[in-house]
Amino acid sequence: MANQKMVRVDYRLVHGQVVAKWIKYNPVKRLILVDNDLVNDDFMGDIYRMAAPDQEVDIVAVGDLQNSLDKKDDNVMIIFKDIKSAKEAADSGVELAELNVGAVPSSKDRTTVIQGVSLSKDEFDSLKALQETGVNVYLQPIPENSKVSLESVESKVK
Repeated sequence: MANQKMVRVDYRLVHGQVVAKWIKYNPVKRLILVDNDLVNDDFMGDIYRMAAPDQEVDIVAVGDLQNSLDKKDDNVMIIFKDIKSAKEAADSGVELAELNVGAVPSSKDRTTVIQGVSLSKDEFDSLKALQETGVNVYLQPIPENSKVSLESVESKVK
């Protein structure tokens, strides 16, 4: 089974911060991108694979994450497109090593809790539920920033 070096929520999936920063802090051989829609988008899948040329990139639906983890004994970074997918994976029995909430876009039903991370009440509640199962959940957009706890942003979520 794969060793989860990092588990992250980032709606951008693979981009410069992931390739240039996070992989340096958490060296991995494989990225596992978890997004039910991206599985069926070969064009975008190829773009994400080209963005991380030094890593193998698996693109899987939430329901196939455990199979992807089980297929190899390597170091991986799991990147979920959204909090809902991370919660769904955990609820289906996938044991997450942690959950770094790194980039959630702003929208009318979300409140910005730290730069780069905006949460709805439902998303916050999902993160809190994950934390209550023992998953270390924290907010940290870039590795140079300190980890921010859920408790410290709870009062900002409406």
